[in-house]
This record gives sequence, structure tokens and C-alpha cells, in this order.
Amino acid sequence: MHVLTAKLLKEAADRFRDAAKPIAAWRSIAKDKRWRSPGEVSETFADVECVGDYVIFRLHQNKYRLVTTVHYAREKDGAIADGHIWVRSFLNNKQYENPVNWDKGVLR
Repeated sequence: MHVLTAKLLKEAADRFRDAAKPIAAWRSIAKDKRWRSPGEVSETFADVECVGDYVIFRLHQNKYRLVTTVHYAREKDGAIADGHIWVRSFLNNKQYENPVNWDKGVLR
């Protein structure tokens, strides 16, 4: 999967130092996948939920939420094309409670 808007991941790792390793681990795993459905995401990450068009990953023992949208890999001309993950925001639990924050990047 191509992880787009990865700048937000760097910003989150800089802002929330305790989340830097979980963010790096998530990215390392996600970039090597070719998910074709939400079920395949759940097979990779147990701490994930789909809410509307969002795919939300719980990181660092559920302390943070990585809010994304995913365009799944699909078959084209006999080959599986890579999918894309758009990072929408990285939030702590309190920030996550308000869905208005889900498209706002890394909040302070």
C-alpha cells in the first residue's frame, strides 16, 4: 500500500514521542500489504475499526488513533494494483471523541 500524506506521520511522531515506534511499526507493516478489503486490514491489525469511509487504527495500547481512508488494491489487467492509504489525522483519545477532528491532521 502506498502511504500518502506520510508527512502527518512524521509530524505525529515528533509531537507524540512515545508514539514514534508504534507509528514506524504501523507504516512498515502497512506499506508491504496489498489489502483488497476491510477484512484483510483486520487480519493484519486486530486494533482497527471501520467507521463510514474511515479506517481507524488504535496505536500504542489504544492511547492514540490513526485516522485514515483506504483505497483498496484491485485487480487490473491480471495484476493486483497497489492501493493507497491517506492519513487523515493522528489523535489522542480525547481528540478522537469529536469526529470533526478526524480530518484535521495532528492536533496540539
